[in-house]
Amino acid sequence: MTRHPAPLPENQAEKQCMLCGRCLEVCPLFAATRREELAPRSKFLLAQRLEAEPGALRAVAADKLAALCLACGRCEAACPQGMCAPSLVARLRARHPGWQGWFWRQWIEKGAALWPAASALSGLAPAGLMRKGRPAQALAGLKALRPAAGIAPWMRVAQFDKPGAGRKAVVFPGCLARNLRQDWTDKALALLAGLGYAAANETGFTCCGCTLGHAGQPAAQAEMQRRNLDAWRRAGRPLVAVFCATCRCGLRAYPDADLGWEPGEATAWLDAIQPLSGLFGDTAFETMPDAAPPRVHYHTPCHGAGGGHDAAWLRSVAGNRLHTISDGRCCGMGGVLQLAAPDLSRTVAGALWEFFAAKPGEQVLTGCSGCVLQLAATAPQGVAAAHWLDALSTPT
Repeated sequence: MTRHPAPLPENQAEKQCMLCGRCLEVCPLFAATRREELAPRSKFLLAQRLEAEPGALRAVAADKLAALCLACGRCEAACPQGMCAPSLVARLRARHPGWQGWFWRQWIEKGAALWPAASALSGLAPAGLMRKGRPAQALAGLKALRPAAGIAPWMRVAQFDKPGAGRKAVVFPGCLARNLRQDWTDKALALLAGLGYAAANETGFTCCGCTLGHAGQPAAQAEMQRRNLDAWRRAGRPLVAVFCATCRCGLRAYPDADLGWEPGEATAWLDAIQPLSGLFGDTAFETMPDAAPPRVHYHTPCHGAGGGHDAAWLRSVAGNRLHTISDGRCCGMGGVLQLAAPDLSRTVAGALWEFFAAKPGEQVLTGCSGCVLQLAATAPQGVAAAHWLDALSTPT
């Protein structure tokens, strides 16, 4: 029996693609493949056709469309009408759930058990096993869950500024730090304490929910949002330091959701969500030349990094050692796209690595947990990829 797709998602029906092509200029999938059927414009046009003639296309066409999006959001910023392919795709995925969305939800919700086990098992794989194809890609992704290899701290605090002035602050760790990289959270807490904040380890936070929404799992996303908001309230509505760009983007979208906000609380929430590097004030940092790589590159996450604070801070410390910043380029992570179209994901990653032209012994740093995993899984031989926290020594 033929199954037809659902009607066009709300907030898109009143908008019509103007065929201006601006989304093509910024879409990482199109840039890496030159396949226009993967670009946002094609998604909008297909959705308009589904709305006009609900029975014209089989549901499988909508399913395939929904799977092929990195959810970077660049199209929305470029579109004269503010049309957003990730929002459209998320709603289509929710209306046509597949095994990928279900699996991604299990991976995120049960990450505390699954991620450490997967990381440990990846280290047991015999050398030379699964050299090519999707099994090799999957193994590389699992190995990327392990702590960064080839990264020793080469930056340190020379003199703390004290902008915190005793204000309470907590760290939002995100999935990777919470499940595997407690050292990131510990380092962030030490930095906050050095900056003069009353730093507290809030253990009630969970996933920000961002990738669950993109995967077409709105109920799971809403549950994560409620849990995080409740944890913030119980902690006394403190400042929340975030070191993952995707988490910060996801958290700042909370006021758009119906979470039972109290008067003025949504504004207070937005004011509280701050990028960790944006809190450094006039703190002085220095490099340790004997440990520093000859060149370092910075990958700017698609979801931003707090107004460019990460890149600006890294440049101020690394100086001429910072060679390349990848503004406007995607690593290809894409969340659930890792399951739906891993070859596309790696094609986008390949275009980024071609841009970096990084050589053995060099490092690529970023400010997003998801980007860390993708970069580590696809890095050329001898090139280390990590979060910038890995390159910063723990303050004492």
